[in-house]
Amino acid sequence: MPTDPRLERYGASRCVDCGRCTYACPAAQIGGDFSPRRIMEQMLLSGKVPQNKDIWLCMTCKQCTQVCQFGVSFHEVIREIRPGLRGLLPPEGNHGGAPEAMERLTAIPGIRPRKQRWMTSDLKLDQGSDTLLFVGCTPFFDVIFRYLRQDLLEIPRSAVRLLNAAGVAPRLLMDERCCGHDSYWLGDEELFERQARLNVEAVEGLGIRRLVAFCPECMVTWKQVYPKVVGKLDLEVTSVVEVVAQAMKEGKLGLSGSDEGLTFQDPCRLGRHAGVYDAPRELIRAMGQLLDMPRSREMSACCGNSSFVNCGPQTRQWQLERTAEALDSGAGRLLTACPKCLIHMTCALTEGVQLVERRSMPLEDVHVMAASRLASSAPSIIK
Repeated sequence: MPTDPRLERYGASRCVDCGRCTYACPAAQIGGDFSPRRIMEQMLLSGKVPQNKDIWLCMTCKQCTQVCQFGVSFHEVIREIRPGLRGLLPPEGNHGGAPEAMERLTAIPGIRPRKQRWMTSDLKLDQGSDTLLFVGCTPFFDVIFRYLRQDLLEIPRSAVRLLNAAGVAPRLLMDERCCGHDSYWLGDEELFERQARLNVEAVEGLGIRRLVAFCPECMVTWKQVYPKVVGKLDLEVTSVVEVVAQAMKEGKLGLSGSDEGLTFQDPCRLGRHAGVYDAPRELIRAMGQLLDMPRSREMSACCGNSSFVNCGPQTRQWQLERTAEALDSGAGRLLTACPKCLIHMTCALTEGVQLVERRSMPLEDVHVMAASRLASSAPSIIK
């Protein structure tokens, strides 16, 4: 029976039903009936996409695609079929729908989101610079998740301090909207296209040659997804950790170190989606002893949630098991480079209901820690 033509571009017909994808899948591991292998089998046998709520359990972490030996991009298959299911079986959001409401509000043409109030007087910015720091939704997360962490705004501040130490005074986009990462992966194509076009239009004509993001989701959305929607972008897209790691190699900045053991949670978007594994580790090695967990780099475990859907007891247990893995590495601190990883894992460790025995450890954003370890000498600022 012919396969849905939308799925052929992602290699659906190459599936041999081996089950490696299900073995690697975090959604399959944390309970329930979700199975990438079973979904592929149903599509290949019937020629149609399944219509059930299991489709929303996928975290699109790309672990299944990573282990597939036959080139099936299962995470893209899931994204491709979600738009058709939104009306029939919509995803169930968490946190009272606040993240989704924020996305929709910032996508209204004519409004100017007030999200740059995190700036402090020590930050060197240049609104004529050809390097743009895309801040993303972290200022909104500070409002929604302040009960979990009071330091989320230190992430954009630290990103600017690191760029300043690298000799860059970035500019900010005052008309910046949500990048649209969640709407894209949850199949809301109309909302995502509106977000993408509003952001790209706001950047056009500003002379931007490089866009830098500390959020991996923003970076990957600009770099890999926007060109599919609005066409080729005439700018380089990279991450703050890559800029800082390069500046360290060039001797432009240094970080003070210690003998503290540090381990790293590879964000799915920074790692498997963008292939950036070494840059954050260069920063960590400069600050302490890197103690990678058994599941790291390409095989790193997802933080357990994506796009603020399907967050429940099973997800919490997955996150606590990941924290236990970090502790067993011998590290005294767990670092990550993604605001959502930081939020999700902090939430698991501070949840009021006792699901399993909690083994806790300090969680910190790698940008924040690196900025706190900057050498005191200040470089000359360039645009």
